[in-house]
Amino acid sequence: MNKVKKIVVLLFSAVVVFYCSSNSAPTEKSSIEVATENLTVADYAIEGMVCAMGCAATIQKEVASVSGVVHATVNYETGKAHFEFDDAVISEQEIIETIENIAEGQYKTKQWVESDSFEEEIEVETEDLDVSEASQSSLTSVRLPSFKIPNLFTLLLDQI
Repeated sequence: MNKVKKIVVLLFSAVVVFYCSSNSAPTEKSSIEVATENLTVADYAIEGMVCAMGCAATIQKEVASVSGVVHATVNYETGKAHFEFDDAVISEQEIIETIENIAEGQYKTKQWVESDSFEEEIEVETEDLDVSEASQSSLTSVRLPSFKIPNLFTLLLDQI
């Protein structure tokens, strides 16, 4: 019985050593030298993403692997993609085509426009206010954050 244990341990060790020695360490992407006049920065809004780990990470990885791309970042929560690339090597259109060809055309790109997505605009009605007509023209719209707090009592009752 002792010999069997030794043989099993020896075989296990041999398999582990063989497996570990056959896998080479991942190679890092070599740094790309880009002249300042060729460096282009592009931001896009990407539609069609459903998760951060699959969609955003896949887009980021695919675009980063394209020759000429220096930096690629895709944020699922904001839907924003930021790319820095050498326009002498690759064009914006080629980056857009790369994104839109991933997952059989699931993703669509648009130019990124800065906006306050968590705020909604509320118009102030001046009819109810005692304000002169001259000062009405100086009123501005007010933006308030929009969010809902869940009713904990209802959530607890749903669990019962």
